[in-house]
Amino acid sequence: MSYPRLVGVTPDGQKVELPALTEIQINWEEGLPAALLINPEHLKGNSLSLEVGSLEDETDHIEEYGVLVLKPGACNLVDIEIENHRMDDADEEA
Repeated sequence: MSYPRLVGVTPDGQKVELPALTEIQINWEEGLPAALLINPEHLKGNSLSLEVGSLEDETDHIEEYGVLVLKPGACNLVDIEIENHRMDDADEEA
């Protein structure tokens, strides 16, 4: 599998190479966690997926999450898909 060339930029403008990075997990001090997936296995072709918890139950377990998917399109266009998913037992165990 080939990985995209990823470069991170620090607050002071320094560029950092990020070889073979496939996921960034974001845990805010407040709010629900998010994950940025680079070429996730469950999607075909090149894509970037931002998955954000959107609903918690009374025990603070995420019950729903929103997904924003960006895919490169033809002629410098980007396809955007926005979805909402309920967690099932398989997702919660992962």
